[in-house]
Amino acid sequence: MYQPIESVTFDSMPNAVSKLMKEVDEMKEMLQTIAERVGRPQKQWMSVQDLIEYLPGKPARQTIYSWIWKKTIPYHKAGAKLQFLKSEIDAWILGKDNSDDDDEVVIRVPVKARPITPKKGGRK
Repeated sequence: MYQPIESVTFDSMPNAVSKLMKEVDEMKEMLQTIAERVGRPQKQWMSVQDLIEYLPGKPARQTIYSWIWKKTIPYHKAGAKLQFLKSEIDAWILGKDNSDDDDEVVIRVPVKARPITPKKGGRK
């Protein structure tokens, strides 16, 4: 890529400037391509186990399923497989509701769900 510059004389100056302009244009194109790639957020999907490792407090698997059942955590189903989008989980942890109100940021740390106690009584 890099080639040492030969000695530039007054007569070869227009060619040297032309070559430099061409190289600068190529670098601009490369930088623009990189900036577009970096600026485009990639969707990062997580499994239930990935979510457990990612969340603060490392909640139990049953706690995750409880949140899903109560529809308190954003999730997606691909067939029988549960998936979580990292950006949605980040927003959920921070308590954002996808509106444009950025006045106040509430940090919400998930806590374990209350254990379900069986109902007393029943068939005799």
